[in-house]
Order: sequence, then structure tokens, then C-alpha cells
Amino acid sequence: MTDDTDKYLSVDIDEIKKSKEKSDDYIDVAKNAEYQNQSRHYYNEFLNWRSSGNNRYAYSFVRRKSEHSYVDGQGFISKTPEEAEQRVLKRCCKLVAMTMFSMLLFTIAEYIYVGRYTRGETLSVTQVMYGQPLDKYDVPLYMCAVICAIRVLKFLIPILIFVLDARIPRAVMFPRADKKMPDLAACALVMSLMTTIFCRHAGNVAAAVYRGLGTNALRMDFLYSHDIMSVALFGFCSCIVVSALTEILFRGLILQTFRQFGDMFAFLICCIAGTFCTFDVSSIGYKFCMNIMITLFTLRTGSIVVAIVMRMSAQLLIFALDLIEIYTRSDLAVLTEGIVCFIIIALSLVIYSRLAASQNFSFNINSSRTHLTIAKKLLIFFSDNMIMLWLIIMIAGGAFMLVSL
Repeated sequence: MTDDTDKYLSVDIDEIKKSKEKSDDYIDVAKNAEYQNQSRHYYNEFLNWRSSGNNRYAYSFVRRKSEHSYVDGQGFISKTPEEAEQRVLKRCCKLVAMTMFSMLLFTIAEYIYVGRYTRGETLSVTQVMYGQPLDKYDVPLYMCAVICAIRVLKFLIPILIFVLDARIPRAVMFPRADKKMPDLAACALVMSLMTTIFCRHAGNVAAAVYRGLGTNALRMDFLYSHDIMSVALFGFCSCIVVSALTEILFRGLILQTFRQFGDMFAFLICCIAGTFCTFDVSSIGYKFCMNIMITLFTLRTGSIVVAIVMRMSAQLLIFALDLIEIYTRSDLAVLTEGIVCFIIIALSLVIYSRLAASQNFSFNINSSRTHLTIAKKLLIFFSDNMIMLWLIIMIAGGAFMLVSL
């Protein structure tokens, strides 16, 4: 009996050793990838997507370490995962650039439409500049409907292009967390509102400085109209529809696609793309801060629902404060904004104290290192011709809009 047991034990140990040697001899970057705070279903769907052989945007590399290929004139060479990662990263950069250019076309379409309506007097009836009368343009309902349709298509068409080209799975596009974190989700909501309030005040100060230097600066994005239906339609479109589509595009598609190159790198690319998606140079600080905040909590909670709620709540807060400021007395608007700011700060302190007491949270993002360094990947991203052209156009266009509006 003892001999049989020793025999079987010896066989099991040998099989384990052989299995370990076999796994150590293979490189499988997709199977060994890590995505923080994601469900098992997310892992499986992402692995299947990355492992499909006919996917141009999937970074996958499976090979024996000892395997070499013979190239005529070069002899035996070993293919490396760095080469595969660099090749796929360049394709993903071009996909992002194509997405941004499609958004740019709809932005220009809105400016052309408004310019024809106002006979060249302005390119936007929603962008209120510092020192400009709030009721300078009384927008009718049909014009509001066209502007809202253009803004919805501005995000919907790029989403369709991205999905049809990359064929990213729905479970990856709409990620779910591996466990519920209500305190962290509540903290995300309050932090988005606090960022909105602080950036709103900072933006007013910056706008005043720009005005003093003789340069126009964006103060708010609001559609004024005596028709309550126009205001309601614009609010619903901007705060609900466009907010949801924004997060689906940036946190659901761009962020998740680039997570195959590491969570930290995906975080950086998502923030860059989300910041430079419009011509509003004067509000670039707010956009950058909000993109950092939303992307951070998307990775920490593992859920795109948190990102959508953060974006919607921030836009609803801005819309409500603008509504009060435009349609009521200025002293009431200042008082309301002060009360809202006090409530948000108080809630943030309460929620943060609960998180600190639990001692089981962190805002850090896992590096999720790949075979290329972050510096090398950023160099590849910014050296792409289409990416550079997109950034130059957005910066130059933003500077032009500051002068022309």
C-alpha cells in the first residue's frame, strides 16, 4: 500500500514539474494580463478578443521561448513580444486618431450651421464668452433640435466606427466590477461635483484674466431661449444623452482597448483624448481634471456605470447653476452656488472619513507592466502622424475660436 502511494505521489510530482516547465517555456501576454477590479467574465471576454487571430487591434503573443524563425540572409531569429506590442499599438493609435477626426467633422458642421443661421456673426450660440450678454442669442426650438442632433451624432458615429472596426466585446465595452464598493462609488460622485465647483470658480477667474489681456474666454456652454422646450431639450441632450455617449466612447472603448498595454498607459491616453476632443482651449483645465477624476474612479471601481453617473451629475450641476444664473437675479445665483459648494464639501469630508476608517481602499492605479515601457509607448503614440495632426488641429482651432467668438 505504501509503495503504491509513493508511486502515485511520484507520478503526480513529475506531472506537476512537466506542466510547470511547459508553462515557463511559453510566453502568452494575453493570458497573463492583469486588469484591476474587473470581473471574471470581463477577463474571459477580453482574453477571447485578444486571442482571436483575425483581430488587428488585439495585442496577443504566444510562443515558446526557445522557438526561432529562419530568415533568409539573417539566419535564425527570435520574434519578440515587444515587436508585436509595438505593431498593434500603432494600429490602435490610428484608430483613436480616426475617431477624433470624425468628432472634429461634426464640431465643424455645428459651427457651419450656426454661422449660416447668424450670417457669419458667430460660430456658436451656446458658448457664452466672458463679458458677453447672456441673452444675446434667443435660439428657436428647431435650431436647438439641429444642434442637439449634431452633438449626439458627434459621439454616436465615432462609437459605431470604433465598435465595427475593433469588434470589442460588450462585456469589455461595459465593464463590471468584481465586487461592489458603494463607499468608493459615493466618493467618486462627490469628487466629481467638487471638481466641477472648483474648476467653475477657477474658470471664471481665468476668463477674467483672459479678458483683461484682450482675449475672449469661454464662460459657459448654455443655450438661451424664451422657449422652455428649447432649454429643456438642450439640457436633456447635454446632461443625459451626450454624457452617457461620452463615457461609452472614452471610458468604454478607448480606455478598455488600451488596457491591453497596461492600465497606467490606458489611463494617460484616455485623459489626453478626452481633454483634446473640443476646441474649448479656455476650459481645457476643467476637462483635464474631470477626465483624470472619472478615469481614475473607473479603474478603481471597475464599472463604467460609475463613470456615466459622475459625468451626468457634473453636467447636471453645471446646467442647474447656469440656469439659475441666467434666469434669476445675480445675488440669488451667488447664494445658491455658495450653498451647493458647502453641501458638496461637507459630504466629501463625511465620505472620505468613512473610507479612511475602513482602511481598505487606495486610489493608486496598477502599473500592469507590459514588454514596452510607458515612455516608449508614449513616444510611439505622439510620434504617430495622425495623432500629431489631430493635436495640432485642435490646439490651432481652439486658439482661432478664442479670437473669433
